[in-house]
Amino acid sequence: MKVKNSKQLIMVVVLLITNQLHAQKTFDVKRTTESEVKIDGFLNESFWQTAQKIPLGWETSPGNNLPSEVSTDLRIAFDDENLYFSFQAFDPNPKQIRAIINDRDKLDDNDFVSLFLDPFNDSRRAFSFSINPLGVQQDGVFDEQEGEVDTSWDAIWKSAGRITDEGYIVEAVIPFKSLRFPSTDDVQSWRFFAIRVYPRSLEKLLRSNPLDLGNSCTLCQGNLIAGLKGIKPGRNLELIPTLTTSRTDERQGFPEGDLSKGEYKTNVGFDVRWGITTDLTLNATINPDFSQVEADAAQLDINNRFALQFPEKRPFFLEGADFFNTPLPVFFSRTIVDPTFGAKVTGKVSKNAVGLLATKDRFNSLILPGFRNSNSTTIEDEVTTVVGRFRRDIGVNSNIGVMYTGREGTDYHNRLVSIDAFLRPSDPLTIRLQYTHSETRYPNPMATQFSQPSGDFGGNAISAFVNYSTRNWEIDGIFESRGSGFRADAGFVPQVDYRRYRFNVERAFWPEDGSWYNNITVSAGGFKRESINGELDQSGFWINPNFKGPWQSNIWLNPDINWQRYEGVTYEMVRLWGGFDIQPLGGLGFNGFFNIGPAVDFENGRKADNFQFKLETDIRIGRHIDMSINHRLLKLHLNGNKIFNANISQASLSYNFNVRTFLRVVLQYRYTGRNPGLFNDNTVNRVDQRVFAQVLLSYKLNPQSVIFLGYVDNHQGWTNRDFREQALTQLNQTLFFKIGYAWRP
Repeated sequence: MKVKNSKQLIMVVVLLITNQLHAQKTFDVKRTTESEVKIDGFLNESFWQTAQKIPLGWETSPGNNLPSEVSTDLRIAFDDENLYFSFQAFDPNPKQIRAIINDRDKLDDNDFVSLFLDPFNDSRRAFSFSINPLGVQQDGVFDEQEGEVDTSWDAIWKSAGRITDEGYIVEAVIPFKSLRFPSTDDVQSWRFFAIRVYPRSLEKLLRSNPLDLGNSCTLCQGNLIAGLKGIKPGRNLELIPTLTTSRTDERQGFPEGDLSKGEYKTNVGFDVRWGITTDLTLNATINPDFSQVEADAAQLDINNRFALQFPEKRPFFLEGADFFNTPLPVFFSRTIVDPTFGAKVTGKVSKNAVGLLATKDRFNSLILPGFRNSNSTTIEDEVTTVVGRFRRDIGVNSNIGVMYTGREGTDYHNRLVSIDAFLRPSDPLTIRLQYTHSETRYPNPMATQFSQPSGDFGGNAISAFVNYSTRNWEIDGIFESRGSGFRADAGFVPQVDYRRYRFNVERAFWPEDGSWYNNITVSAGGFKRESINGELDQSGFWINPNFKGPWQSNIWLNPDINWQRYEGVTYEMVRLWGGFDIQPLGGLGFNGFFNIGPAVDFENGRKADNFQFKLETDIRIGRHIDMSINHRLLKLHLNGNKIFNANISQASLSYNFNVRTFLRVVLQYRYTGRNPGLFNDNTVNRVDQRVFAQVLLSYKLNPQSVIFLGYVDNHQGWTNRDFREQALTQLNQTLFFKIGYAWRP
């Protein structure tokens, strides 16, 4: 730790005396007996005045455990049913506070505060609850193994916030039935830490405890709240009936036919969330409507060898999703397309974390992986999917686990067993290992059509990851191996029959405290991917300088040299990658990347000149309007002649009436222009165009009690090889309404 003046030296000495750098501190929380607590951002209740203050006294980024330049006080209290917490965040210039009314889980570029709770005090996972100055919520699960927060987890809780002349105040209440924690009559101590994100020209992170970046365990360094007695998680029960009505009009005999009016289809579903015990939770769904309400972000799907991955957004699969995580993604819930029912049990009993999921799907959606590319297909046959996961804590912060995934259909099965380990032999060192074996049988017609093995076949996969990380250095290495017969049909594994080696070294350079920039890092490394038989797929070396500085800027360059082998030819390519993320104003941000240099034209089997570019702009107007515009371009040229230009543009505009209600309009435009004369298949269209539009009105009383009203429209057009043009014409349109209500008896 460095100090630059006597005032800061005095503050450091005070902190060292009162909090002891890197020493765990225990805070006793008090029970409140007040019968009514109003969550409004005004700390009028008497218990707030007597509650012990927990200061966020440390700046851990970019400063290295410096005294916070602004004061923030956390207070925590409880009663039989609820945990209460508040933050009072002081600010010398409240006009610079960045906050917008937005949908939940969207706090990017906002001021906000967060409370992380580890009720089991085992430093494995923690619940996170974040609030911006206007009361917008973001919740999630911090997984120590992954080192990040998964915001797909949602809880029912209340929050409020308001900006004052001195900064801002937030207030929140979490029902104990929204949490998981030990059921005991003894006094409980929970591990916790709190942070404040303070974004100005430099984004600063303020924390309730100092952070040693030489210790790869974040939760281990948290403090404790004690005095929690007489609380029970309860075997809470949530009943969530849902009703979905939709009508789709389609143009028959596109493009010449008329737009035919479809029939209204109504789907009634029923979800149950039940705490079987204080440690285990059951989620079940009957006749669910698993259609997505919000559109996926647009992705370019041209000149790709392997399947694209889209994030899961369906609530049933998001609850407890972290229980099924393994280094190799052998379970990916979006492979479950249209189930008639689903059930899931997740929880932790002492040192044992368990997860069990079962669904019956109307279709079997498959990724068929290979060494050079992957294919996808859907079989119209019911398939049953079962996933089981067990993980056992060992030592202070390590664990071992086993996992099973099985899919069964007509003349089809895929069964997979995996064992994995997460080891932390020392503070800066982590090791992750996994061994997996699968047995598969595909239906004969499908196996023949896609050149897959006939009859029963099997394969293995191995992965090993080692990371050594301190404040100034990070070194990591990866080894992966996937046999040609390995399949993970319930997961996302688009490539097999390969071995991969990767090594990277990074050095961080930190400025003098109080400098005008955050840090500079320089990394260098290399990788190689080859078939099990030793045939090269791809290899390369890179160097990557990265600068973080004013206006929350993050600017990086990545020159590399790459060797790509395709269809018996090895192509050497020297390329330049680069990117940036910058926010010059609180309501204006830009990010993007570019790639210049040669690339392989996979469709036509040759080397070509490549240019990629993406630019995204985020604009916030006042407290209620949020919009983003992004454009991505991919160009391949051969000797100065266009092979193709592929473009995706997307605009999104949201008006947030309050923290529960928003109106959003999304517009996507895809344009691909080709030169048929430079394609092996010269019958390809010269131009393909698609337009997607969605209007969505959303009201969320809480994450499970929701109302959606939406409209979706698709247009398509093209110009063929002979210049015959089909103007953009409406392909279909859909109107939908969905309502769900979470009832807690």
